Amino acid sequence: MKKIAIIGGGVMASYFGEACHRLGYEGHYFSMLDGKVDDSKVDFFHEINIFNKDGIVTICKEIGVDGVVPTTELSVPITAYVAEKLGLLGNPVKVAEVITNKYRNRECIKDLTDLLSPKFVAAKCIKDIENSDVPYPMILKPVSLGGKRGITVVNKYDELIGAFEYAANSFRKGVQPLIIAEQFLEGGMECSVESISIKGRHTIIQITQKDSSDAPHCVELGHHQPAPLSDEIWNKVVKGVSSGLTAIGLDNGPCHTEIKIIDGEVYLIEFNARPGGDHIWWPMVELSTGFDIIGAVAQAATGDLESIDVKSFKHRYSGLYYVVKQTAHLKAIFDTCEKEKWCWEKNFITDDLYELVQNDMEHTNYMIYSSEEEDPVEKLLKKQ
Repeated sequence: MKKIAIIGGGVMASYFGEACHRLGYEGHYFSMLDGKVDDSKVDFFHEINIFNKDGIVTICKEIGVDGVVPTTELSVPITAYVAEKLGLLGNPVKVAEVITNKYRNRECIKDLTDLLSPKFVAAKCIKDIENSDVPYPMILKPVSLGGKRGITVVNKYDELIGAFEYAANSFRKGVQPLIIAEQFLEGGMECSVESISIKGRHTIIQITQKDSSDAPHCVELGHHQPAPLSDEIWNKVVKGVSSGLTAIGLDNGPCHTEIKIIDGEVYLIEFNARPGGDHIWWPMVELSTGFDIIGAVAQAATGDLESIDVKSFKHRYSGLYYVVKQTAHLKAIFDTCEKEKWCWEKNFITDDLYELVQNDMEHTNYMIYSSEEEDPVEKLLKKQ
């Protein structure tokens, strides 16, 4: 029986644990108690600080682990370190240590012609932004955090100080804030690209269209698969993102790449070298393609999966809508959606619709659809 080390706890650890059950693998996850998941989800829990890398390596050697997978941005460099020490498939440690750095990744792709970047600058203080050529409107982000944390669109100088402080306050205490200021990409379609890399070969599994709240915090309000793109643009995205993954040095494992398509050109928002959250990788990808993407990451980590045949995928539609203050028009559909054939899951938290300022899947109202036809919720909205 193959054994998988899952670095980090929480929801993604439970998804990997369940995938191990489907594959006949034995799952071991490493986390502190606050990341512990239901015992039925994963076979073995090892209570340990994930930053104790050598401690994890020691346990993995005793167990006889065959593959290592990450759950979050924080666990990416640790996963690479453990895999390298065990002689398993993974990414170079030097790459993994910097692969969550948005500024570094933009530098890596700046000469690409099929994956473009807006103007950008790394900033330790506001003066660094003032002295740059990044125009307004611009968007400020923590250089290495995900989940839309600390993000603000800045339209004029008067908004700059507040946005910089908002981004800086997203860092843990004791961490020197480093902010990236980017030219804000207006218009177009925002998407995420779900991929798995195996020994330097990149396979695009799915492209997800995103509903965004736009400025000031660009919170994601919905996800839809597949993104409604022409074959020409789809192929352009595949080519551009694949070039980008090679440029940043990603050899193995999952990536959730955020892009924007404007006037037929593909622009990078950011790379996230881990599975996509917000139910995008589970269950949406499997609902829309029939492909077990979480299981495939585990199989690839053990060497059991050498290639992926995207031509064998099913062609269905899946998606998620958050039901919050910004999407109050969905409330009537949400209230009774569990009666609809297309409703795969309803997550009811509260009747009081609050404004979503950062992604928080577990504590937010949402509904997930799965259908042979295009977005059934949109069809209902058109009838209202």
